[in-house]
Amino acid sequence: MLAVSNILCRPAQRPKTLLRRRRSPMASAPRRPLLVPKPDPDAPAPTADLCAALLRRVATKPDPDADALPAPPQTTPLTPELCAALRRELEPSPEDHADFVHHLRLAQRRLDGISASLSSTPPQPSPPPPTPPPAPRSASLSSTRPQPSPPTPPPPPPPPAPRSANLSSTPPPPPPAPRSADPARASSSTAGASAKGKKRARGTAGPEMVRATVTAETDHLEVRILSRRARLTFEAVRGVYHRAGRFRADMTALSTMLSQGLCLYRDVRIVGPIPGIYVGDVFSYRAELIVVGLHNQTQAGIGFIPANLVSEGHPVATSIVSSGGYLDDHDNGEVLIYTGSGGRQRHGVQHNTDQEFERGNLALAYSHKYDVEVRVIRCHDCDTSPSAKLYVYDGLYKVASTTYGPGKSGHEVCKFKLERIPGQAPLGSKIWCSARDLTNKLDSNIRPRGYVTRDLSKGKEAIRVPVFNDVDGDLSPLGFEYIARPEYPASPVLPRPVRRFRCCRYATAACGGSSSSSSGSCACVRKNGGGGPAYNADGTLVRGRPVVYECGALCGCPASCSNRVTQRGMQHRLEVFRSRETEWGVRALDLIQPGAFVCEFSGDVVTVHDDGHHAGNAPGASTEWGAIVDPRKFPARWREWGDTSAVALPDDAEEPPRFAHFARPCYVLDVSWRRNFAPYISHSSAPNVFVQLVLRGDDNESYPRLMLFAMDTIPPLRELSIDYGIGQ
Repeated sequence: MLAVSNILCRPAQRPKTLLRRRRSPMASAPRRPLLVPKPDPDAPAPTADLCAALLRRVATKPDPDADALPAPPQTTPLTPELCAALRRELEPSPEDHADFVHHLRLAQRRLDGISASLSSTPPQPSPPPPTPPPAPRSASLSSTRPQPSPPTPPPPPPPPAPRSANLSSTPPPPPPAPRSADPARASSSTAGASAKGKKRARGTAGPEMVRATVTAETDHLEVRILSRRARLTFEAVRGVYHRAGRFRADMTALSTMLSQGLCLYRDVRIVGPIPGIYVGDVFSYRAELIVVGLHNQTQAGIGFIPANLVSEGHPVATSIVSSGGYLDDHDNGEVLIYTGSGGRQRHGVQHNTDQEFERGNLALAYSHKYDVEVRVIRCHDCDTSPSAKLYVYDGLYKVASTTYGPGKSGHEVCKFKLERIPGQAPLGSKIWCSARDLTNKLDSNIRPRGYVTRDLSKGKEAIRVPVFNDVDGDLSPLGFEYIARPEYPASPVLPRPVRRFRCCRYATAACGGSSSSSSGSCACVRKNGGGGPAYNADGTLVRGRPVVYECGALCGCPASCSNRVTQRGMQHRLEVFRSRETEWGVRALDLIQPGAFVCEFSGDVVTVHDDGHHAGNAPGASTEWGAIVDPRKFPARWREWGDTSAVALPDDAEEPPRFAHFARPCYVLDVSWRRNFAPYISHSSAPNVFVQLVLRGDDNESYPRLMLFAMDTIPPLRELSIDYGIGQ
């Protein structure tokens, strides 16, 4: 296993114990191998005499100076089946010494050559024994130490299954051999031609195959933060290229991050779960899957480790993206019938040629043979996603069977039956469908079981806020007076008459556009700094700022102005729910895109003097800390949103932001008597929502509003979390 310093991406600080380290080959305690081939129940059992005789034959070189010794008697004919049985007997043990393991591997490769010479297919020429490189290039499928010698091509397998084969039949192990492409030359780069990183120097070690293990709770939090930071960087770079009019801004952002070494886990090939990625996480672009190491192909549906990185010489699949685009696909969640790649034109449904066991198809077949778990990502059509697609990570599956036969189109197809490994978190795609059914019932004025009320706000919000409790009989959220937004004091009266600030008073078009008439003449937009508007065309925040200046009541721009995002109220359905872990919380019922406005913190405004004394100008004001929301305590999470400081962008990129100095707020919110649902949002050190201060027109700058924006792609039924700055 690689050291931790070679695994995690720069520039974030790496956790100390993320991956299970390799034990010494002389260690007393045995270790479970990374991958173990399945035993063949039909293979003949070899005898000890035959094993000893074959070892002397294939592992001992003749000495020209020694006396000739009589050859051992051949009592049993040597067949390919016997060679296969002997090869399994020569499989090294985790306790074996490294030198002994090396000799066993040489004997196994010699057996492969003998088996090929005995078969009807002409044997392939064996390459000369290479010189061991200074650093290992691959991890063994069956040992705890990578082998120094590269593998030879696998022996020719038996012919494919008959055309009448079905999913319940037992496929012939191993699968049919590739007929056109060499699996060892499969795409080993995780990005396509449009997203190629720097080439590795000749003679340097390639990626190593490892299994990542996170044990400590602090490490779980740290790898989650690393994953989110990588996604934030990708979204920031993609946004810059998108506003610049780049075609496929997501692929351009991926290419930039690859070239600068900002993608996670690029120097390893992880088998199994990816640290920091949870079941149910959603992604808007395939490029995001590569950024966090969940998948390694930009277009192909099967991500795999090429044969030249595996000591056995066989490719191994590690992930698939299932979009249901083939006629023979079938998916009920726990069991997935996945049709292999190839055999049809791009964006087509019908197969026009036979599929072949090559590249990803061959890798999935060997994942079945070696019992390798596969990460499954399901692709769904989504109108609210910027790419019109949504990729949901649904956990780990095992390849239960592999068949080859005629499909619905009449051509030969490769079919793989994948079964979900039990004991994982609920299926993300099923949660998505459950949330859709739930919102349809709520929109139809049907109160499902467990819902206390359909609208906590009693019509004060643009969208209903239901309350759900199936844990106990607590109804405390209904005992408060609901206020959608706080009442802030007006700007102080100046001692002498001056010309008050009026922004775009005679404007007729929306502010924040690209034309000089719409954005250059708007003083509110200019005050935001950075050479552009605060919001994108879709209403998402461009980047975090100390304060965002929106157009106010004295501005002449219409209500549809792009610089009035928070004034239009909630745009996503949320609910207050009872949780066994966090008591009361808030979760989403819709998909919330990163950078989107979520809601506003509301309560009674209490002025705080310089000495920290509360003015107590709110009715029923409380002095208890548990009922006070202090804007000064929130960490500056806004710095993380839209931050491209870790990336060297081209010269034609956006102008860097110029943030003006802003004094901190001089008030707190008392939520002990009146509030909205925002105070029920739970605390987290890795939040998916952050606080952004907002001022509107002539607002008093000592009383900025507390607006919440999404820091991550939040799927339905995912709980919202915020960093309250506890402990500061």
